[in-house]
Amino acid sequence: MSKSSDQIVLERRLKPIYDAIDAGSNKKAMQEADKVLKKHPSTHCAKVLKALALIRADRVSEAWPLIDEVESVKDDFDENTLQALCHCFKEAYTPERISVLYEKICARYPKNEQYLTHLFMSYVRVRNYKQQQKTALALYKEFQRNPYYFWNVMSIVMQAITGDQNLAQSTLYPLAEKMVTKMIKSNLIQAEA
Repeated sequence: MSKSSDQIVLERRLKPIYDAIDAGSNKKAMQEADKVLKKHPSTHCAKVLKALALIRADRVSEAWPLIDEVESVKDDFDENTLQALCHCFKEAYTPERISVLYEKICARYPKNEQYLTHLFMSYVRVRNYKQQQKTALALYKEFQRNPYYFWNVMSIVMQAITGDQNLAQSTLYPLAEKMVTKMIKSNLIQAEA
């Protein structure tokens, strides 16, 4: 896949910020981000990378306004901005915000397999088994891939393990068993690479 000239230029501008973050030089990363933002104030990825450097420098309260500003923008995020936002949320110990972010993105792109998969994994991180199940079901209905079917089954099992035991015994475990049995009998189980 070829990149547009704008993407190449953007990556070249952001490279010093990434290099400083990778080297653990948060102050340098903030300075590099400020340089980019001075010339190109609407570069979302630079704002988020600066926020990440602030979080790593234990200046979390300064990072949130930058993150909130980028999140409030109605434009689509490029993949780098999205990944940097997720790193910010992980490192600021707010993984539930990753789920909220991907919920918004999936609302705009409900048939995007990658975004739905990221949404599912974000629910796994926060142990939201009901939403996990709902997302796995949407993935399976849209893409008909076995892993998504079994993600759905495992989400039901996790609800049974962590929830009301009466409901688990009467409904959830039998449902999970029935789903697996149905898949076996239909000969649809195949190894996927």
